[in-house]
Amino acid sequence: MIPSIAILAGGLATRLYPVTKTIPKSMLVLSGKPFILHQIELLKKNHITRAVICTGHLGEQIKNFLKDGKEYGISIDYSFDGDKLLGTGGALKKALPLLGDIFFVMYGDSYLPTDFRVILDYFLSHDKIGLMTVYKNENLWDKSNIIYSEGKIIKYDKKALTPEMKYIDYGLGILRKEAFQNITENEVLDLADLYKDLIFQEEMLGYEVKERFYETGSPAGLKETERYLNNLNGGTQMTGDYIDKYLSEVIDITKKIDKNIIEKAVNILNETRNKKGRLFILGVGGGAANASHAVNDFRKIAGIESYTPTDNVSELTARVNDDGWDTAFVNWLGGSRLNKDDCIMIYSVGGGNEEKNISVNLVNALKYGKELGCSIIGIVGRDGGYTAKVADACIIIPTVNQETITPHTEAFQAVIWHLLVSHPLIKMQEMKWESVR
Repeated sequence: MIPSIAILAGGLATRLYPVTKTIPKSMLVLSGKPFILHQIELLKKNHITRAVICTGHLGEQIKNFLKDGKEYGISIDYSFDGDKLLGTGGALKKALPLLGDIFFVMYGDSYLPTDFRVILDYFLSHDKIGLMTVYKNENLWDKSNIIYSEGKIIKYDKKALTPEMKYIDYGLGILRKEAFQNITENEVLDLADLYKDLIFQEEMLGYEVKERFYETGSPAGLKETERYLNNLNGGTQMTGDYIDKYLSEVIDITKKIDKNIIEKAVNILNETRNKKGRLFILGVGGGAANASHAVNDFRKIAGIESYTPTDNVSELTARVNDDGWDTAFVNWLGGSRLNKDDCIMIYSVGGGNEEKNISVNLVNALKYGKELGCSIIGIVGRDGGYTAKVADACIIIPTVNQETITPHTEAFQAVIWHLLVSHPLIKMQEMKWESVR
């Protein structure tokens, strides 16, 4: 009989911040469905009928989605860390009452297209406490951390890496419950440290897997895994699934936007108009197109004198040609006699980053605006970049999917500016169709 499996899904997933501050890594949508569901389907293909999900950070979201697993043809139990994160080894110790004498272990961010039954048979043919699958990685997909030779793990260390390490922990293990007999309850322990102890005691088998692993613990890994899953599901993601996913992300973003910051932007615009200040909207790419539309709305509906440099192609290209792209916006603002009563509004996905040489034209314009004491509003994505650091009101469009940051940010720029111009404190002129009765 195939034993149960423990899925380790309790980490903070800091490499995927900010999205995993509110969504557990296992619930990130890949190829039309949460990643945990892809894992469950993989387990079913390997005839595993029972799983115990060891979780902590935002784990209730996983439980609320999978419930007892019956809907997906598998029995699922849950083991929560509690008030403190116990680490992968400590989480397994706590889950032991839910696991049998022998059980598989898999990380919550791994997709492992291999034959679990063959690995189990190899383990059962030896009298050892544990088994670790290894893959000859040679630093290709991640840093190799294992010296392995002729079926034996010589050394395993995730921190002290050496050139002799050609293999990597594949992500699937098998353990007997006696491996935890010297571990106390609620002890914080990394599974890697337990594995190292078993290797030292010569109680850990090594099994080389020839198929590569896939992981969702890094932005690059997410993209690679989604490509693999898309191909696995017929070469392309189903159109209906993508539409549902995209629109559900829109709803999620709407719920997470900081409404207090939007209210602050409303007050800044109202104050700018009262001081007879002007609004200068800066953006590139999709942000530039949004700026042109927004200038019209702020002038016509809100009665705020508004401009954007990208509306005048002749002047903009002349400045780029003569002075360079990085100073084109700041020189245009100078020529516009920017002053402390004016407001600069930024439409950007990244918000500008001088160190990484990204949208330096926006950074220079913002520096100039700050020197003069102008008000600054931003509608940006990701962490907001330089705009978020200096803006008086920076509306950050929350990241809910690394793959759709740009379309959501640029779409929500339009949503937000339409909200602003139609706000009762800002709107001065009724919009035509709303005025037709």
